[in-house]
Amino acid sequence: MSNQQRVIAVIQARMSSSRLPGKSMKDVGGIPMLGRLINQVRGAHSLDGFIIATSTGPEDDEIENYCNFNDLLVVRGSRDNVLSRYVLAAEVTDADVIVRLTGDCPLHSPDTIDEVVNAYLGAGVDYACNTNPYTRPDGQDVEVFSRQVLRQALENAEFESDREHVTPWIRRSSELRRLDFFHAPPHLRSARWSVDHPDDLEFVRSVWSVLDHGGPGPFDFEEIMSAVKESNAPQGKSIINEGFYLSLLNEATAEAAAPLDLDESFRWLERSDQVIPGGAQTYSKSWRHHIRGVTPIFLRSGKGAMVKDVDGNEYVDLIQGLLPNILGYADDDVNEAAAKQAQSGHSFSLAHPIEVELAERLCRIIPCADMVRFGKNGSDATAGAVRIARAYTGREHVAVCGYHGWQDWFIGTTSRNAGVPKGVQELAHTFPYGDAQALDALLSSRKDQFAAVIMEPVNFNWPEASYLESIKQIAHKHGALLIFDEICSGFHFGLGGAQKIFGVTPDLATFGKAMGNGWPISCVVGRRDVMKVFEDAFMSFTFAGDVSAMAASMKVLDILESGDAYARMTAAGTKLFDGAKVMADRLGLGERFQIKGHPHWSTFSFVDENGKDDAAARALWLQELTRRGVLVLTTFNISSALDENTVTKVLSGFAHAFKRVALAQEQGISPAEWVDGPLPIPAFRAR
Repeated sequence: MSNQQRVIAVIQARMSSSRLPGKSMKDVGGIPMLGRLINQVRGAHSLDGFIIATSTGPEDDEIENYCNFNDLLVVRGSRDNVLSRYVLAAEVTDADVIVRLTGDCPLHSPDTIDEVVNAYLGAGVDYACNTNPYTRPDGQDVEVFSRQVLRQALENAEFESDREHVTPWIRRSSELRRLDFFHAPPHLRSARWSVDHPDDLEFVRSVWSVLDHGGPGPFDFEEIMSAVKESNAPQGKSIINEGFYLSLLNEATAEAAAPLDLDESFRWLERSDQVIPGGAQTYSKSWRHHIRGVTPIFLRSGKGAMVKDVDGNEYVDLIQGLLPNILGYADDDVNEAAAKQAQSGHSFSLAHPIEVELAERLCRIIPCADMVRFGKNGSDATAGAVRIARAYTGREHVAVCGYHGWQDWFIGTTSRNAGVPKGVQELAHTFPYGDAQALDALLSSRKDQFAAVIMEPVNFNWPEASYLESIKQIAHKHGALLIFDEICSGFHFGLGGAQKIFGVTPDLATFGKAMGNGWPISCVVGRRDVMKVFEDAFMSFTFAGDVSAMAASMKVLDILESGDAYARMTAAGTKLFDGAKVMADRLGLGERFQIKGHPHWSTFSFVDENGKDDAAARALWLQELTRRGVLVLTTFNISSALDENTVTKVLSGFAHAFKRVALAQEQGISPAEWVDGPLPIPAFRAR
């Protein structure tokens, strides 16, 4: 290469895979799998050479013999400490820059390698990868780092998984500069081209049978993609990074975590009980939703993905203020935008231009938005939407599906209906998600009386194809407006909300939470003719025109539109979602631990052998997780502030917590016996 740094690819290979023994030398169309990868690597112009790194175990003699026969450079080292093998390989080749490749990726492509290496060299960083998130299939992984960083990793490795998987310490280190490289579309984040199981091997054999018709290669990414499509072979079903999750599980113990010092929290609770009914302003933020005596009651500060309680304990926060902090706590850019606006005035006597600017921007982003009215929280927005639907249609009844806030018109449908007049309760009617015919039957039961159908278009259940369109058709058939409550889904799953994802445009929609990254702001948007009803139907309050929150929202939209926040959320959420499943399955808890939803927002539960909710098992799991520095309720609320360090901390917490629950099950002990406080009771169930 013209670059002065010597760039060497280190290809780790072994025969002792527990999931597919001997995989590195498995036959793929007459050539060992390792040989297939080597032929592809030879085409990478960014490399000055490559070396095979295998272990000193006798089972890997076959790999060394193959390399010697084919005049390939090979080094042998520790079987378990793969990191030390890389250091040895770097010394043998006098490498300045190491490119990490694995021998179970025979469908790698030289152009993929070149793109990541060149990006690393041009960025002047310590580490670069194309796996956070994946924009190429698993099996086209590239990690690039300096020899100096590699030595640091060996010196500072804390866990066996750091040594086995080479780069975890590098990825966790906050001192190193890193580049998460995104390849150009198409992005195939869920595709799997690596080999860990027999079905993976059959897939790559099928693809190579097509590629071999094109000559000796090497083949670039587009050519491999074409061969994948032509082969029509099913890809393997294994979870990406399964090995890493299992390594963390192997490191974990089933021992109970030490209790936290919560004395200061309880002192504040004693004071709070005297002046605040319920002890907090939001039910789900009070101690009642947690395990009293186990979980902190008061938080002092937050930054990014981390919070600190009043006793000084630190946690990775997977609650994130009940979802609004999409960028994490105290985002510098957002806070600066809000503060700058506040310096010029905060709550004005007349309208402010930023109201128009933000409304115009939302109309460009949200499919159903012709006009916008702002509020401070989700309940403001949903109540406003229902009010104008009633005014527009001249009807009173409303069909509801999901959670829509604390105000009388909705909360009267739940068990928390104290103080709601019976006449108001009788105007709202629930219907189950996913059952369009149930809605049709409900609307038919009170002909020409329903003003609106309001629903969360998606929560933890992804809608069946055509379901939302069917809901729209049924609502309109009965003369009702369709309102999508996107307080949670809006902006969290992507700009434009669920209506953009699923291509179904409602008459009205509500947004909030993530649009301000914790600054209080919400909105009602919708069709012009319906929204104009707000000129008569009253929705007005002093702080609806809060310009600091609007400035914060403008900056949040800047970040979401132009940055990589969504990609980082996908990477973190996928790892937590998949890691939890892998660990639960390995410990025999796969049927008891259930998780569903989107990588950005998912929910989990434990069930007993009869499929009924097991609050005790969930509480034990949460207890162990909390005491190991992870704050969570029953959902994983993902923020873009989650990095490798915080994600690994959470995964390690998962591993210990699952082992504790599994031990209770193995010993026939009720999990409740190991929970050091009363089991939390939810306010009600709306989803």
